[in-house]
Amino acid sequence: MSETSTLTVLRSEKDIDKAWLEELLKQRLKSNIEVISWTSSTPATKSGFLSEMCFVHVTFKSPDHPVEKRSLAVKFAPSDKNILEFMKNGNLARKEIDFYKFVLTDDFQLFCKKSGLKNPVPDVYWANMEEDLVTLVMHDLRTDGFRVDTPPEGNSLEQIKLTVKSIAVIHACGVATIKKHGREYLDVPSGDFLDDYVKVGLEREIEMFNGTRTAESLRALNSMRDLVIKTRYPLFETLIHGDLWTGNVMFSGDDTSAIIIDWQFASVDNPVCDILSLLLMSAEPVVYEQYLNDVLEAYWESLTEALRKNKVSLNNTFQEFVDCVEQMWIYGFMFITASLNDLLENNMITVQRTKHVIKFLEEKNIFSKFLQLHGKEIA
Repeated sequence: MSETSTLTVLRSEKDIDKAWLEELLKQRLKSNIEVISWTSSTPATKSGFLSEMCFVHVTFKSPDHPVEKRSLAVKFAPSDKNILEFMKNGNLARKEIDFYKFVLTDDFQLFCKKSGLKNPVPDVYWANMEEDLVTLVMHDLRTDGFRVDTPPEGNSLEQIKLTVKSIAVIHACGVATIKKHGREYLDVPSGDFLDDYVKVGLEREIEMFNGTRTAESLRALNSMRDLVIKTRYPLFETLIHGDLWTGNVMFSGDDTSAIIIDWQFASVDNPVCDILSLLLMSAEPVVYEQYLNDVLEAYWESLTEALRKNKVSLNNTFQEFVDCVEQMWIYGFMFITASLNDLLENNMITVQRTKHVIKFLEEKNIFSKFLQLHGKEIA
């Protein structure tokens, strides 16, 4: 996934200039480019916790093209030193840049084209980093009517199914790539940084259920956070998003397409991790309470169809996938718990929906089974 480029990695929006844009477009369009004009703007509010961002609107011409306009979304390393340190500890910039370099490969492009879902991720122009600098240039999906939709009460069944169909194609491509190149080709090591976030989330959940048996179960889980974070069950390994919820998804205006963004947590892991984080962090409760099988069938159909069209085999069955989902609800709980403080503070989840998730898991005996498995009883 290495590349040769004369483009330089930029520190911020202020470093963008005409020559840099001409080189970027020259590499992309394989033609000499003359930039006629360009403007840049920053989001009205800070849209990403981890990155600085700007939008560039450029007008240009070339011998092979009449006058054209393009809108680009450009991401840089965070200016906040604490966030930058967090990213370095988790290896997060490297994960995202390596993912988008993979997106630029012929293997990825051809796999998605054959699968019938050409754009499960943003169209990327260029991605690179050096030391503490990061530059990632993508097509600005907003110009095509795409938007992020994170209603506090949760996303609809239709939006969740769209998202799992898109992530299934990435998972399928991960399976094919690991078969062809080996696990190491895709795997960027992660840092250990979830514990503090899980602790804070558990404390808020305990407060919500103060005085109940549920609070006692949550306290017991708090003393076993390391096990909760690391619990997995075998299915198959592939390239996963690692932070899949609808804050990292852009939906088309007519809700017929979902494009998955923000790949800082990409890793090789069990694909069920993505399914469960999406369901518990983003879905309306009715989705996983009444329509779980519909969601899982939509995912499995998209996964197996993408593999079949690319002539890649998978030994697992749908029932094994369903069984693994049932075994790994504790992972979904861990993930929403780690994210809970930010979700609540930014009004992306309600206390009521949070309680609904906890009650759903408790009714499935997820907490009691986990505690019993690890020798912990609640009085």
